[in-house]
Amino acid sequence: MKKYLYSFLLIAVTLFSCQDVVEVDLKTAQERLVIEAMIKWQKDTSGNEQAIKLSKTSSFYSNQLVKATGAMVNVTNTNTNQVFDFVETEDGLYTTDSFIPELNAIYQLNINYNSEHYQAEETLFEAPEITEITQSTEEGFSTEYPEVVVSFNDFQDQEDFYRIHFSQYRPSEDEIIDKFDYTYDSRFESNNTLSDFYESDEEDTFQVGDQFIISIAKVSEQFYNFINVLQAQGEGGFGPFTTPPVNVKGNCVNITNADHYPYGYFGLNEVSVGDYVFE
Repeated sequence: MKKYLYSFLLIAVTLFSCQDVVEVDLKTAQERLVIEAMIKWQKDTSGNEQAIKLSKTSSFYSNQLVKATGAMVNVTNTNTNQVFDFVETEDGLYTTDSFIPELNAIYQLNINYNSEHYQAEETLFEAPEITEITQSTEEGFSTEYPEVVVSFNDFQDQEDFYRIHFSQYRPSEDEIIDKFDYTYDSRFESNNTLSDFYESDEEDTFQVGDQFIISIAKVSEQFYNFINVLQAQGEGGFGPFTTPPVNVKGNCVNITNADHYPYGYFGLNEVSVGDYVFE
């Protein structure tokens, strides 16, 4: 019996003492430019101050944001040929205080970085009017938890897409509790007053005094599809070594070398903003 016990222990020690350290050699992907160029013009403001952020993709193991410095950035109103230069005020941050927004004008983004020319075009859309913000327990998925409901006018005889952003601030804790973005396709509800809601849940029930800021912008169908694919991949639960189904490309292209495409999006929106205090 002791002999068999000794043999078992010897095998166990041998197995656990002969483990090799496996180092995974991940191939380094081609570095790409990441473009954050969302021009937002809040209703009843001048909209002259705008910013564009540029960064670069980094390795799998890096958690550092690599900023893209030294680029030449401008935006042109193709209706008037007026050019707005964005100057680098911080590493990777390019700003202007002289932008002039024009509804329904087509704007062109131009970026020259590392001897390559990147470009994108988008229309500056008018934002719908917010008609009402209320609270309810009837509009959401559950009649147990309350929701904040925003109503707005859809444009007449158009197939429109919207982006709706809710931000919840709690004064008692002096912090933003939550933020949430929705996309809305109104093609099957044209010429109506539309509504969307942000609902609380068991983990975070709304409290009296919570403040909500709601913003609504009309977006292009291309941007609507871009955001939906991006959100789907973000919620897909892909593991660290799993390849997502597709690379999410925006509307920016590399004019110099099409294969060295960038990530990100160039968009322009007028934005309607409303606020509500939960009761």
